[in-house]
Amino acid sequence: MRSNRWLIVLLVVAVLVGIGIWWWKSPTSDVAKQKAVDKVTPTVSVASLNITNIDADRIKMTSKVTISNPLPVDINTRKLNYVIYIDSIKVIEDAYEKPLSIPSSDSVTIELPMALLLKPMTQVLKHFDDENIDSANYAMTATFETDVPIAGERKFKMDIAKKLPALRLPKVKITQVDLNALALKSKGMDVDVEVYNPNQFPLKISNSAFSFDLEDAMQMKGVLEKVISIPAKGRQNVSMHAKVTDGSVLKSGWKLLTDKKDTQFKALFSGNIDSENKMLSNSKMAMKMTGTLDEVMNAVKEVKE
Repeated sequence: MRSNRWLIVLLVVAVLVGIGIWWWKSPTSDVAKQKAVDKVTPTVSVASLNITNIDADRIKMTSKVTISNPLPVDINTRKLNYVIYIDSIKVIEDAYEKPLSIPSSDSVTIELPMALLLKPMTQVLKHFDDENIDSANYAMTATFETDVPIAGERKFKMDIAKKLPALRLPKVKITQVDLNALALKSKGMDVDVEVYNPNQFPLKISNSAFSFDLEDAMQMKGVLEKVISIPAKGRQNVSMHAKVTDGSVLKSGWKLLTDKKDTQFKALFSGNIDSENKMLSNSKMAMKMTGTLDEVMNAVKEVKE
């Protein structure tokens, strides 16, 4: 009697499993399968976002992103595409091109290298200034494709957005320089640079360095050991001495006397940034200044006036 009951139970289970398999393989179940998968889609969250380097051409960042997989199966993909927006302006479009495996009902954290290019970032900064914006909407869209046993090949799209301070780049300009001394001696020159902090929070800059290249005539370098503190929306003047490291004093002096208008210079101010803003803290900056000797001397003259 008992064996007959067990036989009946096994037959019922087998029939139900058979019906289930037939239904999932049936074309009529496609819509239902898609809806079932759509109810449990992967999600993305940003664990951290840090700016590592700021220069005249781009801003480099690293972001730790956590991807959670609520599906009953593992996710395996070879590529994760991502796009970053700041106030709806696309500033990054790149891909994480390493194999990625996320166990079922689990999550993984990956580090994404990012580079904000100058052109879109210039548009963002202009938008901040024109609209007098203090905070901005930072958003990321991430997509990947994977083979889901239930629904086949699927493309998943994940979105995240967060309100953060509107970051602005520090600005540096030369306000004082004793170029005439180069024509007389090889000890170098004294230079003052003004560092402007356009952000709503203070900045500190340490390990500051300054270099000045005068075409093929001379190269000078200087360092500043003290920490520079710049208040929010404030300016700080920095005095540095640059020593000659390469070149001819005679050649550079001749250019100063005869060819200021056509003699190109390149100056670089660099340092490590410390800030209460976690995105900027422990980042490095390297701001480039270029032009002619005539331009820099006229700029210094305007500052004095």
